Amino acid sequence: MNDTDQLEIYIKEDKEIRDVLVQESVIDNHRVVRCGQFINTERHNTPTKPVRSHPTFCMRYQCRVCRRKLIDRQRKKHYSNNKEFVDGGGSILMLTLPVPHYKEETLPSIHERFMKSMNYLKRESYGWKKIKKITNQIFNYNSIELTEKNNGYNLHNHLIIGIKNNDVSLSTIENILFETWSKVTNKFGFDKVSRKCINVTDVTKTLGGHSGSSGDKSIEDLSKRKGTLENYERKFKETYESPSSQFRTKKLKEIGNEIKTINTTFSKRTRRGRIRKITREELIHK
Repeated sequence: MNDTDQLEIYIKEDKEIRDVLVQESVIDNHRVVRCGQFINTERHNTPTKPVRSHPTFCMRYQCRVCRRKLIDRQRKKHYSNNKEFVDGGGSILMLTLPVPHYKEETLPSIHERFMKSMNYLKRESYGWKKIKKITNQIFNYNSIELTEKNNGYNLHNHLIIGIKNNDVSLSTIENILFETWSKVTNKFGFDKVSRKCINVTDVTKTLGGHSGSSGDKSIEDLSKRKGTLENYERKFKETYESPSSQFRTKKLKEIGNEIKTINTTFSKRTRRGRIRKITREELIHK
């Protein structure tokens, strides 16, 4: 089976998953509900200028079909940016930033404080300014990932940064990052951050434009990871197609609620994976 045939199989599954989620009212966004439907253009036809009907796409992350397109577009953008930067002598680091929390905490609460922590880190913290200065940071972008661990949700950011100064050791950056992230997350009500969970990795050689983080993983990769939206979507379809299970209705409701929670929580996330270039003013005041 060639790549084209395999892709067609994946896209077919995407459509089936989206359609069953819409059918069972797990997704009720009007744009997603209409996604893939053909526009009726018969009234625009003329004998000399016939107009063919064509499908419309919602381009919403809730829709698995359009999410594939958005992720592929993002991966290409990151690849192009990162390759050009590395070819020009730069290096790329991946900074892993988790948030410790209790199992009883809800995803919306964790996510809200996590985003506030990230914004404060980049805009207000001295430690981040110091990292930008000593590494001669040129750009950065977030790759926020949601998976699942024994204590519940595992929300973290694989923050990608492009740097020009390779003389700074990774351990030095890790120490500054740990001290800064610990203070910032504590400020927003999180428990103490574990030192071993803060990692700085040089991904320049293995990158090729791929950060290794959720924002750049394919739908297939994400579907295999416990706790991801893609994994829950596939579970929902599999459970729906197994009516012999005596717990089918209960499982569908549980999985559907998780999908709704994830979609609602991340619905306000805009500019996913947006590459932020360091401005001239920031360079001057580093």
